[in-house]
Amino acid sequence: MIDFNIHGELARIILKPEEKFNILSPENIKKLISTFKSIKSTQAKCILVYGQGGSFAVGANIKQMYEYDGYTAKGFSILGNKLFKLMNELPQIIIAEIDGFCMGGGVDFAASCDFRFATKRSKFAHPGAQLGIITGFGGTQRLPRLMKQNAISDLFLSGELFDANFMYNARFLNGIFDSYDELSKHTESLSNRIISKNKLFLKELKHLKYRIC
Repeated sequence: MIDFNIHGELARIILKPEEKFNILSPENIKKLISTFKSIKSTQAKCILVYGQGGSFAVGANIKQMYEYDGYTAKGFSILGNKLFKLMNELPQIIIAEIDGFCMGGGVDFAASCDFRFATKRSKFAHPGAQLGIITGFGGTQRLPRLMKQNAISDLFLSGELFDANFMYNARFLNGIFDSYDELSKHTESLSNRIISKNKLFLKELKHLKYRIC
């Protein structure tokens, strides 16, 4: 599911769907943790994260979750939070490139990035309300730090799909674009500006931000 490469001071992580969507299964979360750890000690200053196949990430496999007992569910929650904590602690600046569906734990994953950009066709949801569950990946804590309160209520209580304009106006997204080509050009320009900065400066600024939050 996951490829990554590093060119100079820029790293790219590409999520590839095994079937229809990029699912944050326990196995894939472990792969992401390993991938981010591999990048952590490199010369990279910026990481671009892109989901292929019409989805950024869509969270857990619900059918698989129905089979979890309490102990397994808690372990899965801890694993997801371990990934997102690692992302916040990395010295690199992480940019999410969202082109398609971003749902459930995928929204929490994007929230753990430092910047989030999306195409106009992208759709967002936290469908827990439709399933009678609350996200176990910390989204109820992360998203209120980013989004307007009314939008948070709409997202979590309705469980419905929202478009990129809604998420941009809610301050979740840093920008929206007509196509992935336009989005990619923007993130490339942004990443070039980031990597022109001192690495220690970027690390300390990012860590200060998350300590304040």
